[in-house]
Amino acid sequence: MSDIEQISDRMAELQKLRVAVVTLLSQENCKLLSRRQRVAGKEIEVMCAERDLIESVDQKAARAALDQLYLEQSVAQEALDETAQETEKLEALLARIGNDIAALCQA
Repeated sequence: MSDIEQISDRMAELQKLRVAVVTLLSQENCKLLSRRQRVAGKEIEVMCAERDLIESVDQKAARAALDQLYLEQSVAQEALDETAQETEKLEALLARIGNDIAALCQA
């Protein structure tokens, strides 16, 4: 197999890989946006519960509701952070693939 054929085959492999990574990255970005919205919603719920705690006659129930919301907010934030890390990894992989493609183009 000639060098040109090898380069051509490698380029085709990298292009396929790039398409797959772009698709995954797009899916992760959608997930990231959804999780950001979920975290923002929990932040609003927490603010409302904090206000309700101040105004509540039944402090124990209001405190329990607030504590539950803090827990839910924490879980939502952790999921957001994990998705953000996955997105960063995919972006780094995409950059490496782009560099490999550029190197092949110069070969």
